[in-house]
Amino acid sequence: MENIYVFDDGVIRGFIEMNGTQLSKIYVDSFFQSQGVGDALIRYATEEFGADNLWALEKNKRAISFYQNHGFQVTGRKRLEENTTEYLVKLER
Repeated sequence: MENIYVFDDGVIRGFIEMNGTQLSKIYVDSFFQSQGVGDALIRYATEEFGADNLWALEKNKRAISFYQNHGFQVTGRKRLEENTTEYLVKLER
């Protein structure tokens, strides 16, 4: 796994975690959302790591829309998130 961080004044404002070509995690500080940080992170993940798949919470429509705007499509596969009753959906590019 490899982590890439975005810092602002020494504070982490966002990061991605890659596991091969799977985008395992993406996070953007709520104060920096809708400012291009997530766009830059996902673009970096796809261009530098060849990110081609990820899992997202099925109920998180905002995140799924974000991923779709970056070329990912819902595959129809889903699974339960560990230790929860929430479903994850698979997206691929």
